[in-house]
Amino acid sequence: MSSTRIVITGLGLACSLGHDLDAVAQNLKSQSHGFVTKKEYADFKGSRVSVGTDIPEFDTTSRYPEDWTAPNGYSLKKENLKSLNPHSFYAYHAVTQALNNARLDHSELDNETGLFTASAGSATNLRENLNDLHERGVARTNPHGIVNSVVGTLSYNLSALFSIKGAGCGFASACASSAHALGFAMDQIRLSRQQRMIVVGAEDGDLDAVLPFAGMYALSTSKDPNAASLPFDRRRNGFVGSGGASAILIESLESAKARKAPILAELLGWGQGSDGYKPVVPHPEGIGLCRAMTLALKDAGLSPTSIDHINAHATGTLVGDVVEANAIHKIFKEHATLTTASTKSLTGHTLSMAGALEVSLEILAQQHGFTPGTANLDEIDPECAQIRLLKDNLPTRSKIVMSNSSGFGGANVSILFKYWNAT
Repeated sequence: MSSTRIVITGLGLACSLGHDLDAVAQNLKSQSHGFVTKKEYADFKGSRVSVGTDIPEFDTTSRYPEDWTAPNGYSLKKENLKSLNPHSFYAYHAVTQALNNARLDHSELDNETGLFTASAGSATNLRENLNDLHERGVARTNPHGIVNSVVGTLSYNLSALFSIKGAGCGFASACASSAHALGFAMDQIRLSRQQRMIVVGAEDGDLDAVLPFAGMYALSTSKDPNAASLPFDRRRNGFVGSGGASAILIESLESAKARKAPILAELLGWGQGSDGYKPVVPHPEGIGLCRAMTLALKDAGLSPTSIDHINAHATGTLVGDVVEANAIHKIFKEHATLTTASTKSLTGHTLSMAGALEVSLEILAQQHGFTPGTANLDEIDPECAQIRLLKDNLPTRSKIVMSNSSGFGGANVSILFKYWNAT
């Protein structure tokens, strides 16, 4: 446990609940989801999937980035757009928003500011670029085809767009990626290697990014957007794929105070653990997640009874939700007042950006004085009932929150943070 205190001073979002922080918070508070019927999913050959998400007021459907539109007036030069993909476009807006509400100017991003990112790349751009290569030959291939598609594209583009001169790295641990990025970003500051870090998770969330999960029978087949994402519910049958971008600006408390930055929350600790089991299925005893939660508590110097609320990874898959509920019970079984919920009931599963998004949502809830529940949790799965699952929002904020993220290969991360009250 380091003596360096780390705080969050800026958030930026472009997700299925909106692109304005207050609007996202209000949708979270009213339990208004971001799900829509996607005709392109339902009409796709052999598909049983009908429900997905859009990013409100963004349009990235054109193959040509210069035709894309965004709601908030942030502009990019045409030469900058050429190497982008939808999730990098969303991320540019999220980072700009985070910097603005952290009162940090672009010109202040010197070598004391680093950038850690998480994305799976752009499957649509990769498919289109490879089709061009095979059909039209090398001479007609998009010269930006690598940087606008492969894993790492988010780092390449954001580093250039924001003139990042500090530490830079992209993380790829499936759905734990942005949580890993946030944890390692904390370590950069603790080790005095950076004063501040920008952490970004982003995903296209389109057909090519989402529908391949249907081949694994991991996606919800509900035709009703109001009942498609059902974490911990007996009726669940898979997750709803989503995308967008989430940006979090963290810095040392000393740095934040020196520039009189607004402080939203304090990061207390993090932990990670691996299942060492199977590429897709979590360990039945949740050993990696148990280790991640235990190490996060140790890192923060906290006992299990210090935690008020857990934002669960729970995506709505049959196996994963039960494993996580059992793991939480194993670590926190003596803590009767601890609540657990999954905001994926409203946002869907944003894959590699899930960790960054869910930390952001919990901080927004803290700022607005409530604790988010799991919408539509009408029939709790008896196999998940050993923990106190929250359906409706609590009208009071949770002071100390744990956010869990789990990914393929048994990667697990837990992040601990608390509401900032200047103490």
